[in-house]
Order: sequence, then C-alpha cells, then structure tokens
Amino acid sequence: MKTGMQFYSFSQLINDGKFEEALNLAAHSGVDGLELYSRYEIPAITYRKALNDTGIVWYGSHNYLVPLVEDLDNVMAYNYTAGNPTIICHYLKAEERGTKDNWLRAAEKLNKVAATLKHNGFQFLYHNHDFEFREVFDGECGLDLILNNTDPQLVGLELHIGQLEQFGLDVVEYMKKVGRRIKILHVHQFTKTAPTFDSKPAITYGREIDIPWVVLENVYPLPLDYERVKRDVATIRAMVQG
Repeated sequence: MKTGMQFYSFSQLINDGKFEEALNLAAHSGVDGLELYSRYEIPAITYRKALNDTGIVWYGSHNYLVPLVEDLDNVMAYNYTAGNPTIICHYLKAEERGTKDNWLRAAEKLNKVAATLKHNGFQFLYHNHDFEFREVFDGECGLDLILNNTDPQLVGLELHIGQLEQFGLDVVEYMKKVGRRIKILHVHQFTKTAPTFDSKPAITYGREIDIPWVVLENVYPLPLDYERVKRDVATIRAMVQG
C-alpha cells in the first residue's frame, strides 16, 4: 500500500498563485504520489515535468461528471499527458442527484464513461462525500444506488472514510461489504487544528485486501508549512507499515 495526498490539500496556496510552492511542499512531504483535482487550467505537461523532477507520480485525478460525459476525449488526453492512469468522478452536483431517478441516471452515465475509459487504458473510480449516505430512497442510499447499478468490473470506488462515522457506519464493516471494489482509501479528519488520525483499523484492513493507495486529504488551516505536512504524512505512513 502506497501513501498519497490529494492536491486539494494545498488549494489555498494554489489559489494564491503559489503552485510551485504547493507542489514542492507535497513532493517533499514523504508521499509516494499525488492526486490532481479539477485544475485543468494548469497545463498537463507542467505537472508531468514537475513530478518527473521529484520522483513521485500522479495516481488519480478528481473530475466532475459533466466534463466526463461531454468532454471525455480532452479529459483523457490531459491525464495521458500528465501520466495519470486513474480517472475519478469526485462529486455529483445538487441537480445531478436528489431523487432516485437522478441517481440511476448518474449511474448509467458512469457506466458509459467507465467503458470508454477502460477501452483507452484508464481505471475509473467514484469518490463519495456525505450526501451519498444522507440521500436515501426506498432503503438505498445514493452510494448504494451507484454501486448496485454500475458494473463492478468498470466502476471502482475511492472510499472517503471520513464521511461514514457521522452516519453511524462502522468503517471496517462497510469496507468488508464493498470489498475489493475499493481501489483507493481516502482519510480525512474534520478538525480545525492539527488532525488526530483514527484511521488505523481501516488502513489495516485495507492492507489485508490489497488496496493500492491510502490518501490524505486535508484542508489545512494557515499557515501551512513543511513540518506540518511531513508530520501528517508520517502518521499515515506509520499506519500503512503497521
């Protein structure tokens, strides 16, 4: 199991025009790879060159549903240039969900996108937030509707475990239910100060079922510094190593 970081963790720096500083912080934090998030205004070759210099990799990118459906060729071209093998639908907007029919339509679109991506050599995953568990229809939550109505050979899961406990769900038991469909494990602590990680049981089970990546995502309070990021990554890596 490798340790990664969602580049959204550095969004404040990036929004302030400090892309190189953000990349440098991430690259020297101890992670094996980074996950891109919907920042296609930055040329793909910029990412590719920067990561080639650091020795870490892109292992995934977060994408909204609309560009995946309407502009998939360009999404594939961008990620191919960046050297990223995994495309992730990370969010359904309010108008794309809210009813059972909307969830089923989203699942149908995800299946079609996934089939095209697989044909072109990409892995495809769905990433959850909280609304997938909050929206329930006839006993099925949104994530159930996605997983039960997509092909498990085409659509995998990037499970964001930080969202489960607020709904009374046992993370490890949920992982057992979903099984090897989970390809990336996202850990995220909802605190405004230095996070305390309680993710070890999930990471331990993730090792047992050979989940390739465990990923830290955190919206850090300012100031963000190298020691803070390095410490958090080291905490995750220690769990990965057992």
